[in-house]
Amino acid sequence: MISRVLMLLSILLLTCSCKKDCYTAPEKVVFELVNSSGQNLLENGTLTTVGISDSDGVGVQITKTNDFKIVLERVGSFNGTKNYKLYNTIKIAEFSIKSSPVTDDCDGFKIDEIKFDNVSYTKENGYYKVVLD
Repeated sequence: MISRVLMLLSILLLTCSCKKDCYTAPEKVVFELVNSSGQNLLENGTLTTVGISDSDGVGVQITKTNDFKIVLERVGSFNGTKNYKLYNTIKIAEFSIKSSPVTDDCDGFKIDEIKFDNVSYTKENGYYKVVLD
């Protein structure tokens, strides 16, 4: 009887996670698409459609904001680097997102770096300004 109780307690201890039951989602990835003069290309009507896909050709859901930026939905939840392409009528922009696991008591990921290969860009307060010319 005591051995069964000890066995049950052992199984319970092995199946319990030491981490809290929580998840830390990566921060939002937001782009503002501008020309070399700094004019927002969505706001001035130069760009009417924008698409993003990963290196496997799978489309990334994007949302346009009221201030004419785009938010990439559900990116950054991985460990490593993934490559993407931003499609538009001016120039195809290639970029990568490097993510890693968070180091707190929750599961989840954080975005370490976003880097564009063939266009100019700056990291602003809460978004990336991408120059398409």
